[in-house]
Amino acid sequence: MKFYVIPNMTRANTFSVTSELLEKIYELGCTAYLDTSLKIHFGENNGTVYTDGPKVISESDAVIAIGGDGTFINAAKLATDCNKPLICVNAGKLAYLACLEGDELGLLGEVVKGNFVTEKRMMLDVSIIDKDGEIIYHSSCVNDAVVSRSGIIRIMNLSVFCNGAPLIDYLADGAIVATPTGSTAYSLSAGGPVVEPSVESILLTPVCPHSVFSRSVVLGGNSELELLHDNSGEAILSCDGQSAVIIPADARVTVKRSHKYASFIKIKPDTFIDVLNKKISG
Repeated sequence: MKFYVIPNMTRANTFSVTSELLEKIYELGCTAYLDTSLKIHFGENNGTVYTDGPKVISESDAVIAIGGDGTFINAAKLATDCNKPLICVNAGKLAYLACLEGDELGLLGEVVKGNFVTEKRMMLDVSIIDKDGEIIYHSSCVNDAVVSRSGIIRIMNLSVFCNGAPLIDYLADGAIVATPTGSTAYSLSAGGPVVEPSVESILLTPVCPHSVFSRSVVLGGNSELELLHDNSGEAILSCDGQSAVIIPADARVTVKRSHKYASFIKIKPDTFIDVLNKKISG
């Protein structure tokens, strides 16, 4: 098998975990692809091929990401674009998406044997549409899309529509539109519910709402949302924690289920509830 490996070198444990992983891949008679920029870290390892850019993902059987949930989310987008599954190896702390912990790399052999399942996770398509109806920005999300203020922290008035009908108005610092996968990320920190990934739905959670009655809303997976801000200050959109883009005056943000699904390889028999209990209890 061929694996494209994406390590997050900003993590303290990533070097040791990745080095052990590369050795394991070689022991299994497989090939590891790494970006050329990582050669300075790992040198000439047996079975390791250095390449320029992620285009070789399409030639791989799977992608392996080493780091935390942020690393996994970014890697999932690359893997999804090439229709490849992702193996997540934890080198961080919580890592709800981790398939393996750093001390469980021996289980990689189960993937080579075909002893695994692939779990599909819904994604979101997010667009900014200007006042003339033109799409001026588009992105796909594994976790969430966040609309908030830019620069000075200031409360904003957001009007949310669902399938063309008024849904709710938030007076808040912003709003999070999340997938079930994203329900354990920023949305959870903002007081949103945890939703099992198999329940295809869209979560809407206000950030620091200026009302005791503002709560999260869980909507059907086929819902299409529109978010409009009141133009009283600069608003921004950030997808999966990436660089924010400015939402022009009188523009609207649309969010709906994507036709694409992120594929995560699952080796161990633990359920989402098992993982949730383990991560929350520490």
